[in-house]
Amino acid sequence: MQNVDIAMATYNGEKYIAEQLRSIQNQTYPYWTLYISDDASTDNTKKIIEEFANQDTRIKLINIERQGGVVNNFNKALLCTNAEFVLLSDQDDYWPEHRIKDLLDFIMQKPQDKVAMVFSDLTLVDENLKVISESFYKSRSIDPLKNSDYKTLIWQCSVYGCSVIMNRKLLDKCLPLPEGITMHDNWLALNAATEKGLFFYDHQTIFYRQHSNNVVGGSGKTLTTKIKSLPNTIDKIIKYRKKITKLIAETKKIRGNESLGSVGNSWLTDVFFALRNITPEILFGSRRGYAFFMLIAFVVTR
Repeated sequence: MQNVDIAMATYNGEKYIAEQLRSIQNQTYPYWTLYISDDASTDNTKKIIEEFANQDTRIKLINIERQGGVVNNFNKALLCTNAEFVLLSDQDDYWPEHRIKDLLDFIMQKPQDKVAMVFSDLTLVDENLKVISESFYKSRSIDPLKNSDYKTLIWQCSVYGCSVIMNRKLLDKCLPLPEGITMHDNWLALNAATEKGLFFYDHQTIFYRQHSNNVVGGSGKTLTTKIKSLPNTIDKIIKYRKKITKLIAETKKIRGNESLGSVGNSWLTDVFFALRNITPEILFGSRRGYAFFMLIAFVVTR
């Protein structure tokens, strides 16, 4: 059978880590190894992981020293993997029992001689695993298929690492993760998309737990709130363009100067692309509001 590796990054996750580890142990596909890098937790996370590792040799705590954030922490775990297919795991989610098998079956249908990353939908749940929304993408009015356009992916990545499986060819190109990138999942997805190797599995394969300490929100804003925050939205777009400069530079260094086309070369071109393709969806959920948005943006930014 095909062995798979799982990379997990932890930090002060004592509240949910045991439940997540049990959900991985309960997978119907048993041929996995879990590599955990802990970013010097100050709670009982390390102790809980060690208790599981002592009882299950597939669970390996490979680091307990400070790495300096989630990207470096995942980098440490990913560098320990060696299987052909690798999944990422957050410390506070919960995996349905068929998750590994379903994702593995899907990615193995893709060409094996090219880079490949598969991401899925997520089921939003509360702290007690009560369902908030069956589909993350529907609840946020996001079209996941637009992630296949790497230009869109740079500005508005909606590929979440906790939902993915990827092959070794992608990891060989992307590891070690470059210093200064915004997020590990954005970097991996962008590199997959530039080679047309990013695929969406249209099923929910993970219970994404909503609580005060995680990143992805589960509830949308009203249109009125979005319009009121328009100046802030525009400001964020401009500032984010600066943040992705290194991401673009690293991608071009590995893929060649033509890999991302003109993205990152022209401030005006990039911001116009974001205004035309990204911000209307943030505000309206579609590009139908583009003309109205551009009128408002013109007035606000004069």
